[in-house]
Amino acid sequence: MEKTKSKSKVLILGAGIILGIVLIVISAVAFNKGNQNEKNVVTTSSLQKIIKVSRLSTSTAVYNGIAKVKNEEKSDKIDYYVAYEAKVSAGIDFDKVDIVVDHEAKKVSIKIPDVYITDVVVDVSSMDFIFNDKSANKSAVTEKAFKACEEDAETESKEQNAIFELAQQNAVNAITALVKPFIEQMDEEYTLIVE
Repeated sequence: MEKTKSKSKVLILGAGIILGIVLIVISAVAFNKGNQNEKNVVTTSSLQKIIKVSRLSTSTAVYNGIAKVKNEEKSDKIDYYVAYEAKVSAGIDFDKVDIVVDHEAKKVSIKIPDVYITDVVVDVSSMDFIFNDKSANKSAVTEKAFKACEEDAETESKEQNAIFELAQQNAVNAITALVKPFIEQMDEEYTLIVE
């Protein structure tokens, strides 16, 4: 009864386009202040400053799942099940992005690190309980169930390749949107490879 629905790519693509436009405007203002005929140089440090964000969630999916809550004394016995809905975000660590500038080949290569789960947010209001043991239905049940739902959502979402593939593609698109205008502004002979 697990479903993973990818959120609209339009939102992420729109954010990437907006970031790209802002970057173009900032680049145009900053780099055109000096001598117009002066040739700027593409450097690794300048590219790293552009994408200096510690962590970026590049994909969010809605996950519906069922968590099992076991009896504390008898671990083979399940006290109750909890159906829930959670938002699972995946992204990359921008500190681990590898940038190589080859001035002879006029090429900028950017290697994106592995995607990982950045956040799991369980919607408490979506939690629905099915008790095997009626005595487990106590006032403190929500806190324990919430933790079980978070663990279940994180474990299950790590097995969903679609979340990671979408986050990887969105990371490539975001970095391309951030860096390409800068490179074109500095020296349009350079080519950009993001993978």
